[in-house]
Amino acid sequence: MFGLEERSMVIGHSISNADGVIQVIDAPVATMLQRDRDQLVGMSYMSITHPDDLAVNLTKVAALRSNGQSAKIRKRYIGGTGNVILMEVQVSRLAGCDGGYLVGTLSTIDDTDDLEMAPYRMWRRAREFLDVMRARDSILGADLFADHAWTILLLTYVAEAEGRIASTATIAEHLALSPTTIARWLRVLQSKALFEPVLPDIDALQLTQSGMKKVEQLLDQRLALPVA
Repeated sequence: MFGLEERSMVIGHSISNADGVIQVIDAPVATMLQRDRDQLVGMSYMSITHPDDLAVNLTKVAALRSNGQSAKIRKRYIGGTGNVILMEVQVSRLAGCDGGYLVGTLSTIDDTDDLEMAPYRMWRRAREFLDVMRARDSILGADLFADHAWTILLLTYVAEAEGRIASTATIAEHLALSPTTIARWLRVLQSKALFEPVLPDIDALQLTQSGMKKVEQLLDQRLALPVA
């Protein structure tokens, strides 16, 4: 998601059925689209897509395979007040009943070549945390450490920043834990309002807006080192 000339900032998610009818959408996305969430649920994403972008959008979505690679779609939406809104959507098709679901991670687009802008910096720091933790476990032994909650938060944050979908299965594989154990940790994190509830038949993990802000708040901390 982070190229050298443009950066994207994730603002939220949407889940549609196989026909593109919105089932769930995050409040910040609804605000960006100049509508209430209640207005958007039950609408087809096609009805709010700019007519000139609809054909490309439909072609890319039709090419998606269940539980396969996601597609990045840059498109214009028609806002509730009639404004044209440019956004980027990383969309995946997940298997499920009635043809499955379309899960979208929506981002604003910022044209800049500043490599130190906040979204890129947060993503890079999260990757560095994971790299250090991986090296630590390799050198000292993973059995000495049990910061599973923080690892789950970081893995999900990085996946969203890169336009991927974190799942119970992928996190269980990363931590070498059973999916049942990961599910227990997710319930704890959900009780802290850090994760969205996992919908039935959809193994797609999403941070809440509060969870995303708190992770970024921690990533943005700088250690105060004493000066000799």
